[in-house]
Amino acid sequence: MLKDRHYYEDVYRTTFTAKLMKNGIDENNRPYVVLDNTAFYPTGGGQPHDTGTLNGIEVIDVEEIDGEILHFLAKEIELQIDVEGVIDWDRRFDHMQQHAGQHILTAAFVELFGIQTVSFHLGREIVTIDLDVSDFGFLYNQLLWKLSNPLVRQVSLQLI
Repeated sequence: MLKDRHYYEDVYRTTFTAKLMKNGIDENNRPYVVLDNTAFYPTGGGQPHDTGTLNGIEVIDVEEIDGEILHFLAKEIELQIDVEGVIDWDRRFDHMQQHAGQHILTAAFVELFGIQTVSFHLGREIVTIDLDVSDFGFLYNQLLWKLSNPLVRQVSLQLI
């Protein structure tokens, strides 16, 4: 049973120790382990999983399946009770910044235009935010209107 999800408790945590609860190989021949606690964020909510190492072995994927967090490894891990985990901080921090930026843009679209976000995807190279708008011209025109009107008013006041 998963005891602690350190990624929710402390997003800045980069190391942890855990007890190995289960190991196996999935249908795609990928070795995995299940731990009693983890700091590895699993793929979900449009955000990719963390990477890093467990006892020096590369963690290549992290998924939550049926309430268990499976840490997929580059190779099988020796059966040990205690496991030392290290998070790839550069990757996590990059994802945290992009995710925060998405929330800021989503709030701006709602506040300025009443447009909701349908979905969000953080990729290796590209971040996408899908908006509930069928006519991009409408959004473009609204954006121009919102940005240009204050400037026009400011220039008009300076001319008077």
